[in-house]
Amino acid sequence: MILLLMGLTILVPLVLGMPIAMALGLSGILWLVLLDPNLLQGASIGMWNTASNDVLISIPLFILMGEIIQRAGVATRFYNAVAWWVRGVPGGLLHANIAACAVFSAVCGSSIATAASIGKAAIPNLLRLGYPQRAVFGSMAAGGTLGILIPPSIPLIIYAALTEASLGRLFLAAIVPGVVITLIFHSYIFVSAFRAPKPPELPEAERQSVLSSLSEIVPLTGIIATILGGIYYVGATTNEVAGIGIVMSLLVAAAKKQLNWTLIREAVLSTAHVTAMLIFIVMGAQIFSFAVFSWGINQEVADWITGISMSRIWILLIIVGIYVLLGMFIDAISMMVLTLSVVYPVIIGLKYDPIWFGIILVLVLEIGLITPPVGLNLFTIQSIDPARIKFMDVTRGALPYVFLLLLGIALLIAFPQIALWLPSTLFS
Repeated sequence: MILLLMGLTILVPLVLGMPIAMALGLSGILWLVLLDPNLLQGASIGMWNTASNDVLISIPLFILMGEIIQRAGVATRFYNAVAWWVRGVPGGLLHANIAACAVFSAVCGSSIATAASIGKAAIPNLLRLGYPQRAVFGSMAAGGTLGILIPPSIPLIIYAALTEASLGRLFLAAIVPGVVITLIFHSYIFVSAFRAPKPPELPEAERQSVLSSLSEIVPLTGIIATILGGIYYVGATTNEVAGIGIVMSLLVAAAKKQLNWTLIREAVLSTAHVTAMLIFIVMGAQIFSFAVFSWGINQEVADWITGISMSRIWILLIIVGIYVLLGMFIDAISMMVLTLSVVYPVIIGLKYDPIWFGIILVLVLEIGLITPPVGLNLFTIQSIDPARIKFMDVTRGALPYVFLLLLGIALLIAFPQIALWLPSTLFS
């Protein structure tokens, strides 16, 4: 009953238009005061400990790295280079949508930024070449979801901060599932291509040489290799590799003759805006989570669920189903920080691996990005050209990828080593 009332104290302000960070924080303060006003001191200590967490400090660094790359126009050139390599594969340039999103997301960490950057480069050309609109919009919206899975991933950073899980293990655990999901997307496009007319290739004038295409691909892949290699082989912290990534992104922008004070100023301002939004949400969630903990609700829920006569796999599937439903109405980050205080003790009580569950959770968050009515990637794709791109076309084009992501979740549940093999191998 208390949990339901707590939920209402968040839901009502949200319906009235209050920002979710404020709704979470004020609701947490209200319930702490009702229980014991002295608990506010404990909430403030918890907020300070979270805000000073080294893991969270890496968020603005990775965001800044992605902002510099994005504003330097690297995404457009990278997409064109990838398109040259996949032009003869069944499905044509639709494969470039997925491949470019997968790689660009690894230096961006944001699904919306990935979908917007690659979408602006790809959609006008694909429509001009006569590709089916729904196939174009759906592959781009789905490809953008890879931005929150393939490291560095902002949701994984926040998950690590809230659960005290190893960020290095989480990043490593996300690599193979990220590759698997990408290959599933490519396979769907490949098979679908045999049922559709063969699309035209790039005009001769737009084709590149092998060397020129590689010159656009190598910089981004080099940044990715440096980040992952620095964490897993050199033992650098995420903050250190993020700082190195910023330097490398500046060098790439300079090499492309795009580095100037305007780019730096806009990248820094955008980074400050996005970081402030994320941190305020996390802080609000921290207050609310402390209230839930103080009332003992999280442990009660965990004890109740683990005590019912139902197999743990069915409990996990119910949790996944609830997340899929919530994802239709709540954005990914807010949903994660809002629910973890209750769900995480249940997962631990069921003896599931917290690293493995972090990857499952991010995959479920990906589904929320491409399901209406609040699928942010759907709106991002439509906003590229609102006059020509209809929201319903984007939604219908993305629908098959919802089932493909569910297939990816099913594979991870059936074969947990897909996520756990790399961490167990390199951290043994």
